[in-house]
Parts: sequence; structure tokens; C-alpha cells
Amino acid sequence: MDFHQASLAEGTNILDVTALFGGMEITVPRDWKVIVNVTSVFGGVDDKRVINVNQVYENNKILVIKGAAIFGGCELKTY
Repeated sequence: MDFHQASLAEGTNILDVTALFGGMEITVPRDWKVIVNVTSVFGGVDDKRVINVNQVYENNKILVIKGAAIFGGCELKTY
């Protein structure tokens, strides 16, 4: 999933993902505040975003990624 031309709505936005015997990549802009809450069983979530400590996030726009990674994985990265 590539969200580099998307914008978040006000408030908390939820993305529900399931990786079952496979994997996925989620690409988000650098200025998005992202919270990852994915349960993994024999799989995992790899957060490869480049974090800038000086980045200012909009606190009223949050993306929560929740779901499950079972025998598969999810990779979160920035462009």
C-alpha cells in the first residue's frame, strides 16, 4: 500500500491489516504520526521508517495500524 499522495482526515484513522502466509509493504509520508498495534504469530512487523527527531507531527491526525501477521509480515517504511 502506497500512501505517499494521501492525506489523513482529522482525528484517529485506523488501518486494519492481516498478513497470512505472505507479506505487505505500507509506505507512509514522513510527517504522519503512526502507531503500530499488530499482533504477530510466527511473523512480524518491521518498522523501517526514517525517524527525524526534529519532525513536527500534527497531533490531530493519527494513523493506527492494527491487525495480525500470522506466518507472514508487514513492513512499514517512508518514501
